[in-house]
Amino acid sequence: MRETTMSDRELRVVPLHQRWELVDACAELLNAQWTRSHGARVHSLRQSCPAFPVCLLLLRRHPLDVGTPDALLGHARLSRVLGSRSLFVESVVVSQAERGKGFGRALMEEVEAFARTKGYTRLCLTTHDQQYFYAHLGYVLSTPVQNVGNLGNIMPTELLHKFCRTLDVTPYRDAKGMGIFWMHKDI
Repeated sequence: MRETTMSDRELRVVPLHQRWELVDACAELLNAQWTRSHGARVHSLRQSCPAFPVCLLLLRRHPLDVGTPDALLGHARLSRVLGSRSLFVESVVVSQAERGKGFGRALMEEVEAFARTKGYTRLCLTTHDQQYFYAHLGYVLSTPVQNVGNLGNIMPTELLHKFCRTLDVTPYRDAKGMGIFWMHKDI
């Protein structure tokens, strides 16, 4: 994977399934934003694989000490979207201590680059409160899509289509009644 274009050349994005030793730190990062049991979080993270879903980690190498472990700065999960050359981006988070420093943008730019190298042409996502951040990166309001998650690895696509139902009701709400902004970006 390519290095980021930020001035901090020590940043890189790697799939979690290439760095399993970071799974617990990744679970802690995600649970700091969205609380879930540690066991359930680790189980979900361990689904990361080359065939999707894939969890991408934003890491920073220590510039002076090669023996120091990489610092985990951020995470994003990519899953295939049913019936298209699109990926669904979820669980995008940057460490609380590192927010406001451009790492969210760097992570999303690397997510886009990763998707392009795999032949995907659109990224889709939902957000409750970060629509302005994503709009600044070029995402626009969209309609719902069906995220395949890890079912794509265990169930034929034709069967998944039979279960697919898309909501056409607006405004979109989650199970708790909170508004959801569906967005996409052609990459």
